[in-house]
Amino acid sequence: MGIAIYTGVTGLLAHQRRLDVIASNIANVNTAGYRGARVLFRDLFSQTISGPRAPVATGGSNPQQIGLGVRIGSIDVNHLQGSLVTTGVASDLAIQGSGFFVLRNGTSDYYSRDGSFTLNANGELIDPATGYYVQGYTADGAGNIDVNSMVGNLVIPVGAAAIVRATQDVSLVGNLNSDASVGDTVQRTFRVFDSLGTARDIQVTYTKRAQVSVSGSGAYNAWDWQAEYTNIDGNTVTVGSGTLAFDNDGVFYAEGTVAAGDLTPTAAGAPEISIPSGVAGFGNEISLPVTPFEFNLDFTDVTELSADSDVSMSNQDGYPRGTLESFNIGEDGTINGVFTNGLTRVLGQVALATFANVGGLSRSGNNTFRDTPASGSPQIGLPNAGGRGQVSGGVLEGSNVDLGTEFSNMIVTQRGFQANARTITAADTLLQETVNLVR
Repeated sequence: MGIAIYTGVTGLLAHQRRLDVIASNIANVNTAGYRGARVLFRDLFSQTISGPRAPVATGGSNPQQIGLGVRIGSIDVNHLQGSLVTTGVASDLAIQGSGFFVLRNGTSDYYSRDGSFTLNANGELIDPATGYYVQGYTADGAGNIDVNSMVGNLVIPVGAAAIVRATQDVSLVGNLNSDASVGDTVQRTFRVFDSLGTARDIQVTYTKRAQVSVSGSGAYNAWDWQAEYTNIDGNTVTVGSGTLAFDNDGVFYAEGTVAAGDLTPTAAGAPEISIPSGVAGFGNEISLPVTPFEFNLDFTDVTELSADSDVSMSNQDGYPRGTLESFNIGEDGTINGVFTNGLTRVLGQVALATFANVGGLSRSGNNTFRDTPASGSPQIGLPNAGGRGQVSGGVLEGSNVDLGTEFSNMIVTQRGFQANARTITAADTLLQETVNLVR
């Protein structure tokens, strides 16, 4: 009877602990990235009344043992995927897979499934609840990421970062009138941008000329072109020239230089426009861009037909200065910055960690875990690699706690607690009857 009382007590303690775990799960049903837990019971050491006997002279016998109660065998964390909820907030992240975000407080690393991040005053991506820095790979000025480098704090300087792109290619479109007489001219102006984002206006003069041969074969209709730039000193300098050849259908055939009536096509990749520094180029500017400022002209879409002359720029790939306006994060964790001038550039990439045994992680509060000898060392790398899963921007992962399961477990736990309490009551009644034997 004494054993029964103590056995019942172990049952009460075990079920109390199980109820504590269930209560924690229910309390965190709306906690982003929360991982529910479960309690597994194990029986305690059993008292052996008689041991087993082999069937030698008699039929033998099995051991007779009395269990001494129950204990908690383990409290396991359920790492199954939680449901995803769209928030529309660019800095909110969710993982679809087994990876963890890597957070750093300056000295130690923490791991979390909660991706409710934000930017601090320095543009650093942080966990607002703890101030821990989200770790990842930072891109260089050209938007390239070195995955062999160490992870560090991710910085998204919205409103602070600036970007420009110097013009490299200009596409022209339109028509040069085939009815024009030799010596007739057409002038058009287009705008490009140098490496400092400064707008530069280029004026091109097209002049009708006599037919030319191309590399010693045939005769082609032709127009000379000359590009001029008026610099800061007011001097107009020639920055490019050449000749355009058209076939008898008015289709552009070749562009190059003419010597003795024969056109030699311009070598592939050779820039048609080149603006050097100094008096013959930009003039006496205080700040100069990369010089010479060179770019290509594409005349492929220019025709020579019997219609008014009208040649204009259809496209150029340069951009003026733009500041970082917003950002978005792709499925591979890449952070793409969107600038006010329409350009986008890769700013960095979020890192994820996996573990050989996620069950060995230790809860550290604030939706974070710490690695332990049981979990193994973190394997940190890029999303969509090494089984880490993919990252979704503007989405949060909810708790993986299932309320129906937890309420069912709570009912079972409550009945188990009551049954163990009845065991103690019954053992106490028997003891009372034993005491009452002596009157």
